[in-house]
Amino acid sequence: MSTAAPTTRPIVPQAARPNSPSSASQKPVQTIDPIKLFKKYFWLLVVSGVIGVAIGVGSFLALRKFLPRYDAQVYFKVLPATTDPLEVTTDTGTEKGLERFMATQAQTMVSDKVLDKAVRYPGYQTNAPDWIEEFTGANGSIDYSAAIRDLQEIVTSRPIAKSDFIVMTVSYMEPQDATFIAQKVREAYMSELSSDTDNLQDERRESLSRSIQNLVDQIEEQERARDRIITENQLESIEAKTSEASYVLAGFIQERSVVQDQITMLITQQQEYERVLSAPGGTIYPEDIRTAAESHPLVTQTMSTLQQLQASDRSLEKQGLGNKHPVRVNIQAQIDGLREELDVTRNQIMSTQFNGMLDTLRRSLLQMRAREEQFLDKIDEAKERLSELAKLEQEINEHDRKIESLGERRDETQFALDELNTIAGMESSDRVQVFQREKLPDNMAFPRAIIIVPAGFMLFVGLTAGLIVLRELLDQRVKGPADVAMIPRTPVLGIIPLASEDPSRPERPETAFHDRPTGIMAESIRQLRESVVKKMQQAGHRSVLVVPATPESGATTLVTNLSEASARADLKTLVIDANLRRPRIHGLFNLEANPGLVDVLAGAATIEDAICTTDNPKLDVLTVGSAEHRVFERMVTDPMGELLAKLESRYDMVILDTAPAIVAGDAVGLAQRCGATILVARAMNEKRGTIARLKNELSDTRAEFLGVLINAVRPSAGGYLRKNYREAHAYQQKGRKAAKA
Repeated sequence: MSTAAPTTRPIVPQAARPNSPSSASQKPVQTIDPIKLFKKYFWLLVVSGVIGVAIGVGSFLALRKFLPRYDAQVYFKVLPATTDPLEVTTDTGTEKGLERFMATQAQTMVSDKVLDKAVRYPGYQTNAPDWIEEFTGANGSIDYSAAIRDLQEIVTSRPIAKSDFIVMTVSYMEPQDATFIAQKVREAYMSELSSDTDNLQDERRESLSRSIQNLVDQIEEQERARDRIITENQLESIEAKTSEASYVLAGFIQERSVVQDQITMLITQQQEYERVLSAPGGTIYPEDIRTAAESHPLVTQTMSTLQQLQASDRSLEKQGLGNKHPVRVNIQAQIDGLREELDVTRNQIMSTQFNGMLDTLRRSLLQMRAREEQFLDKIDEAKERLSELAKLEQEINEHDRKIESLGERRDETQFALDELNTIAGMESSDRVQVFQREKLPDNMAFPRAIIIVPAGFMLFVGLTAGLIVLRELLDQRVKGPADVAMIPRTPVLGIIPLASEDPSRPERPETAFHDRPTGIMAESIRQLRESVVKKMQQAGHRSVLVVPATPESGATTLVTNLSEASARADLKTLVIDANLRRPRIHGLFNLEANPGLVDVLAGAATIEDAICTTDNPKLDVLTVGSAEHRVFERMVTDPMGELLAKLESRYDMVILDTAPAIVAGDAVGLAQRCGATILVARAMNEKRGTIARLKNELSDTRAEFLGVLINAVRPSAGGYLRKNYREAHAYQQKGRKAAKA
């Protein structure tokens, strides 16, 4: 065993340690498992269901005796709207119109007018004595106002959805009274309906006659307006007039087209003449102008004289006269003069003729343009005439359309009037007919066992279920791992079942691992040991403080069983009883209380003298010590930290038991000097708020908070744990028997 030099363990603040759980807490969210609740409270729900059925049966019998109700019903059928000519011009032929008509008739059946007529019929004293007695005075007079108010309560009427039936119901305690009242209300309604129908038929007949005469007057007015248009415009045949105007318009358009072609030709010729006059090399007259100029008398006379002179000159030349002979020279001079005169004369004649032709062309163009304007005016007049005829034709057609429409309406109205006169004398002229008369009811309408009994069952079961859910929502006690898991950042190390639920039946929970190593509690301790040892070895811790949340949480039970399990896992283990207020460790291990921990801290004993051995060589115990040295403040002093450091150097696992954190502050002080802490909560004892607060306090210390252990878990929530315990125990027993065999 190592004897390393003792060291003082410093207190490290929470903020200096990385990855430490925050002390901030969030509001947990309660969750409910319906299946678990059902299994948990199954018998309570069964009992509440039985009570509900019993109360339902009792309520049914009481209501049947004191408040029975019989319904006498009358069914009315509403005829299709097509059989009623009174509705020809309304919308009652539509589905919405039929629904509105049925709703109106249903309200009419329970109106004050109908009920007043019904209550005044004779025979109530004989056929409905119980009902009429309530409104009959000492002198035999009947309070009709009170009777009508009561009828408004017991008589109802409503259309049956998606059908053409109306049902009227009279509800009363006596079946005979209800039947007679229904009969009188039916008779009063049918009488009122017949009277209203006759009046309505007369009013409708008169209205239809007025409508027919009004339509006839409108037709005559439209015919007069149409004939006036035809007479004033002499339109015996509007089609012929329109065709004639169209033909005239087409002729004017064609003639204008011819004139336009001529204007185009003249403009082209004029442009050609003007181009000839403005030619840069001089005017080159057309060939016809030249030909006409050559045939002019002046030109022909000059040409004749010129030819004579030329003939004389040739004769003189034959006679041998030379070109310079005075006679020939004179003749040559005359010839040249005539030639010049001929050219001038010819040009003057061509110019005069060309200009004359150009002037004639211009005058013709002006005439053609004037003629075109005349045709345009005629075309506009023809179009205007066609437009006027079209407008007149439209007016005539509009009058004809109105006449036709009014004629159709007149025929429809006349047909409605004829049909009304035909149906007026028929027996089925009313739209509402009695389909089924009232009959004496043979069964009560209220109460009905099929409704009252299930209603009582559902009411009580629902109320019980609601109270169960409310209790679960308001219950803050820790019942299992799920409740601890609701606390933010709070790990669950494991659970230890209630000792009475262990099929191996350990004598004492504190020594269950030693006494029943194959029991369910022992298996739970083994699972816890593996989790605790793994976390401590990973972090390098050797001491763990087991902190009970409240008294009776079972921390001492955990310490003794966990130490036994650790020792059997070949870990050198030391148990320290640091609960100076109610020490129990020495009694559980059959040891003396002193010397012990407080004696070592007080210097009255050494470690070797205080540590006690057990029957397990791997397990030692450091008891609490003598009573005179039990000073609470010594648990949080430096000597305590030095002592723990020495013990951690000698042992693989140092487990400390301490006072409950809810009643003493020893746990927080010791946690500043230990390596790790475990918070123990007893199921159905601590609340989540307490666990969350203690977890935050332990998390703010130097020691690492490993998690929460839930002790004494009851398998009441659904029965899952109890079944698992039994199967696990049976498996262990079979294994032991097989090993012995």
